[in-house]
Amino acid sequence: MVPHIQRLIDGGLTAQQVAREAGVDPSAVRWALSGRKKLMLRGTADKILGVPVGARTTVGFVSSVGAVRRIQALYTLGHFNRRIAEASGLSRCFIIDLANEKRASLTIQRDAGVRRAYDELSMTVGGSSKARLYAEAHGWVPPLAWDDDMIDDPSAVPSLDAVPCLGGAPEEEVTENAVARFLMGESVVLDHAARREVVAYLMEWTALTPVEIAARVESSANAVSRTWERVKRQARDEGRQAPWRRHFEPMTRAQLSRRELEVAA
Repeated sequence: MVPHIQRLIDGGLTAQQVAREAGVDPSAVRWALSGRKKLMLRGTADKILGVPVGARTTVGFVSSVGAVRRIQALYTLGHFNRRIAEASGLSRCFIIDLANEKRASLTIQRDAGVRRAYDELSMTVGGSSKARLYAEAHGWVPPLAWDDDMIDDPSAVPSLDAVPCLGGAPEEEVTENAVARFLMGESVVLDHAARREVVAYLMEWTALTPVEIAARVESSANAVSRTWERVKRQARDEGRQAPWRRHFEPMTRAQLSRRELEVAA
């Protein structure tokens, strides 16, 4: 019981929020954590154990760490605050304050708005060079530098290995038909959108693993997997059929069970 509560707290919930999500009295959680109460009603324990690790509270306030990182990442892609505000349903002033780390916390509803904007815009490149230059001047990093499971963790640091040329020499200008030429084996520079298209193609049409694809596009396996999930989610959000891994590997006779052989016959 206590280890489960501690994992929930490590995931960002307070003891009060754990109790609220479980539908139990807050004192039950506090007493369990204190170690002074060794026994707990089975029904109460089951409710607390029923709160999944990683759950987010539905009311109250949360740290702004994740929201700040998401907005800063969108700036690096050229999405200006007005566009982020539209996608999130928040005011432009609020987005500016978050980007500049002027708010230590925000409501659950506002945090959800930032997440919606991030899901919508992190797969595309914006048209504001001013936003990109502002982000560069402040040392902000793009979405590929963050692991989705760690971006809300205050102790997490961005993975610069997942972002080619970040902090180094400027990349060459992306050439025309870069995706097709890259897939044909040419050494060409890929921008964010082209890299996403390459990852989507390789994940859908080849048997390469995320690790192998990451090596080809000079990224990380986690970044490749995140990109693939976002491509599928974007397709569903747009009412299209989500892509899937189409590679087929025929099984040998030795790999089939007797029952499977009978069905195949």
